Amino acid sequence: MQNRILVINCGSTTIKFQLIDTEHRTALVKGSVDRLGRADCEAKIAYLYKNEPSTAKSLGHASHQDALAWMFNALPQELKPTAVGHRVVHGGNFFDQAVQIDERVLANIAASSSLAPLHNPIQLEGIRASQTLHPEIPHFASFDTAFHQSKPLVHRMVPLPAQVVQTYGYRKFGFHGASHRYVSRRAAALLGRDIRDLRLVTCHLGGGSSVTAVQGGMAVDTSATYGTFTGMPMGSRSGDIDAGIILDLLMEKGKTPQEVYNMLYKESGLLGISGVSADMAELERLEAEGHQGAQLAREYYAYSLKKFIGAFAAVMNGIDGIVFTAGIGEHDAPLRYRVCKDLAWMGLQIDEVLNRQIRGEGFISAAGSAVAALVIPTNEELAIALEIEELLPNT
Repeated sequence: MQNRILVINCGSTTIKFQLIDTEHRTALVKGSVDRLGRADCEAKIAYLYKNEPSTAKSLGHASHQDALAWMFNALPQELKPTAVGHRVVHGGNFFDQAVQIDERVLANIAASSSLAPLHNPIQLEGIRASQTLHPEIPHFASFDTAFHQSKPLVHRMVPLPAQVVQTYGYRKFGFHGASHRYVSRRAAALLGRDIRDLRLVTCHLGGGSSVTAVQGGMAVDTSATYGTFTGMPMGSRSGDIDAGIILDLLMEKGKTPQEVYNMLYKESGLLGISGVSADMAELERLEAEGHQGAQLAREYYAYSLKKFIGAFAAVMNGIDGIVFTAGIGEHDAPLRYRVCKDLAWMGLQIDEVLNRQIRGEGFISAAGSAVAALVIPTNEELAIALEIEELLPNT
């Protein structure tokens, strides 16, 4: 039987979806709804299986449920999904793989919402709305954190009192799991090597960013750990910051927890450093025009990325390849060069021409480089669909 998995990714103001033919690993239908809740809310859909261009439709002040109803109605009747897969950012300590959704699963997603307050509540709303619209289709949840559950104990522990850790379940998690899993396997294929023999650092660099050490196909360490603002600086999220600063803001400067939350999640990172924008493409343009804040933001981002790559190479006792993916990783050639040119000490030689010219997936390291550098466009939707397909015979 040919499986068609509908993968849905609900955000606060957007919904993205793909209907994927898992046998041929291709998207049959692809679409999105942007600016939810606003008067200019717009839906787009492309029927790729018929090679038709994308069409757009105004949805007015559509809610998530309105948008999902439009999406299901817009899917071709002859291509009814075998299953629906929902991307969920945080599975807490509950999930180490995708699962079919029932009330217990929904309760555990809700219980993990404090760990991903910008994501889980919205994704939970999307799941409930989709189940209401099509209860006859099995629904599954795929968790960004699941790929990172395999980390060795010493890599996932936090150095707090054992009783506190046991009581509250504190540990290092990890995010963008579907992306890191997908690009690490594609890297192994492009290198022509068994992933069980490889030590890779995969760099998912976008509005949200995380870096992961993948050894033998398993995530052994990652940059974003407990809070979704940790690790790399992001669009408006701070990245790693000395906890003493947070304590000082709360205890000495009179800031409320909500004010500190807003600062860490919404006012920091690239936006906070540059003072002008959370968008890396805009910062690239401004840096070229001589804007000092933009230059500093990009320098700090590159510095942080180099630091994680070097640290993870040490964790794995060496490195075979570095993978750049997601919006920044795939499209920002100057940033890739800024990072890679300083990694010659580990045996990486970047090819400046390949780095500038690459479109799609391929190598940007020079021939003979001891460490490979690759650009691999992420395909989280396909990764989620294939993960869910493995569970279908058991449903």
